[in-house]
Formats: sequence, C-alpha cells, structure tokens
Amino acid sequence: MTIASDRFGFNTVTLGGSLAHKLHCMRAAGFAGVELWARDLIGHPEGVAAAAALVRASGLRVTDFQPLRDFECAPEAMRAHRLEMAGEQLRQMALVGADLLLVCSTTSPLATDDPARAAEDLRALGTLAAPLGIRICYEALSWGRHVQRWQQAWDIVQRCDHPGVGLNLDFFHMAVHGDDAPDAIQALAQVPAERIFLVQLADYFYPFGPTAADHMELARHQRLFPGEGLHDVRPLVRMLEAGGYRGDYTFEVFNDDYVNSDPLAIARRAMDAVRWIARGLPDGAAAAR
Repeated sequence: MTIASDRFGFNTVTLGGSLAHKLHCMRAAGFAGVELWARDLIGHPEGVAAAAALVRASGLRVTDFQPLRDFECAPEAMRAHRLEMAGEQLRQMALVGADLLLVCSTTSPLATDDPARAAEDLRALGTLAAPLGIRICYEALSWGRHVQRWQQAWDIVQRCDHPGVGLNLDFFHMAVHGDDAPDAIQALAQVPAERIFLVQLADYFYPFGPTAADHMELARHQRLFPGEGLHDVRPLVRMLEAGGYRGDYTFEVFNDDYVNSDPLAIARRAMDAVRWIARGLPDGAAAAR
C-alpha cells in the first residue's frame, strides 16, 4: 500500500502571515495542495483577483474551497438568498481553479430538522455547481444543529442521490464523538470509496474526553497535527486506502500557537506528520514520496 505525499493538502488557517507567505511556506515544505477559505480571497488587501493570482502562481493545487455554512434546511424565505450566496462562492472558486466546495452541517437555530429537506437543498446546490465542474462535499460538524456525526451526513448524501454531492470525513469531528474507535471506523466500510470526496485530518489532546461544550473551543483553537495528540488517524487512513479511496487528505488544524509561530517551521512540522502517517501504513517506509 502506498500513499503519495501529493495527496496531502494544507489549510491556510494553520499559518500566520500573508497569503503569499503561507503559500510559499507550504511549497517549501513539500506540499502540493492547499485548502482555501473564501476569506483568503475576499480578505486580501489587494482584492480577490490579486489573491487568486497568488494562488495560481504558487503552483499549489486547490484541494477544496470552504466553507459554505448554514446552507441546508433554512427557512423557506431564506432559501433563495442562501443559494445566491452559494453561487458567489462558486464564482470565487472558478478564479482559483477549485473543483470541490465543502459544506458544513448547519448550526443555525432557524434550521429545521428534516433530512429530506437537507438532501433537497444539497441536490439543488449540486445541480447549480455541476456546469462549472464543481462537486459538493457535506461535512458533519460535531456541534451542528441537527447533523453532528458522519452517519447522519451520509444518510443525507444518500437521500440527495446526486453524483456531484459526496461525503466529507473530518477526523476531529469523528474523534470527539468516539467515532475513531475500531468498530466505528470499520462501519465506514459501508460507504463506497467514490462517495467520499475529502478526508480532513487533525488530532487533539484532551485526556478526560471533551464534553459537547468543549468541541468548539478545541476545534477552533487547540487542534494538533496527526501524531501529536491522543488519537491515531492511521487506522482510518489504512481502512480508506484498502477500500479504494484515492482522494485528498488535508490538514485542517486550528491552533493559536501554530498561527503565532514561524510559518515555515510549522509547515515543515506538518510534512513530518505526512511522513508519520505513511510509516504507519503497510510498506509505509516507501509510501510518502
């Protein structure tokens, strides 16, 4: 089993500094992919076009563009507006050549608990994105209003029944719910590999087990690179690779200490995590190349 290092992307949120310097440090550390946020473009001091030009010139492939929040199950009066805002993100994606949009499960208190309606909304988004060559991956946030676990997200993706809408797996959100246990990981075998569009990897250190109130604090401030915390991502990677998954893995690591450290040193530390994952796979000594 081999896994090429160019299947790993690095999220801009992990590094401090300008967008140009972040992209430079990722390339210097050996990454081939970048996970972009809409704010990387719209927050750039020289404008969206200039930010997009930096991304294109970097030589980094955009693994995915994120996030579209609070999209599904909005009140009827808000549906057209939400779809319009999604269209704006799709236009931004075209500027950087991104072909995968990450949609987080809604946290809005106004959202209805209706999987069929969620599927309908995602189907509409998938249809809007298809002519642009863009796919949609749906992620269960551990603090989502109604969808908090990958099993719920997978149910909605299945109901959606659209070839351009698939599942995003975020190891952090899995682990805080105990879905990194061996039997829970094995349950993912029910999901066809081609329906998993993206896998995000991050660890954390919290020896007593986080409560629901801790999830957001950990997620947004204290994530760690794989291999630096208490939760081993490698059984998940092994299972996915054996099952035929050939998509990207990305490091979405929010950490206040990392952001305030030397970006190049942090990027190299992330590449060390890529090698650590590779060593944990069968024949892993030759896996990361």
